[in-house]
Amino acid sequence: MANVFALEIVTPDKTFYNGNAEMIVVRTTEGDRGILKNHRPLVAGLATGTLRIKLDGKYKDAKVSGGFMNVDKEKTVIVTESAEWI
Repeated sequence: MANVFALEIVTPDKTFYNGNAEMIVVRTTEGDRGILKNHRPLVAGLATGTLRIKLDGKYKDAKVSGGFMNVDKEKTVIVTESAEWI
C-alpha cells in the first residue's frame, strides 16, 4: 500500500476516522476536490455533503456537515461539525 496517506476526521465529540486512504473526494465550498498522496498543501472550507474514502480499491461514504480540511505532506485532517457513515 505504497500510495496511501494518513487521514483523520474529527468532530467536536470524537475522532470519526483515523487511518489510511488511497484517495478521498470531498465537497468544499469551491466544489468537489479529490485528494491523493503527495497532494499540494491546501486548506479548504467544507460544505455539507458526501465524503468518499477509497482504501483497498473500495469506497466508503460518509456525510459531513461543514468544517475545513487541511492537507499537507504528512497527513490530511478534516474537522467537521458532524460525520456519519452512509
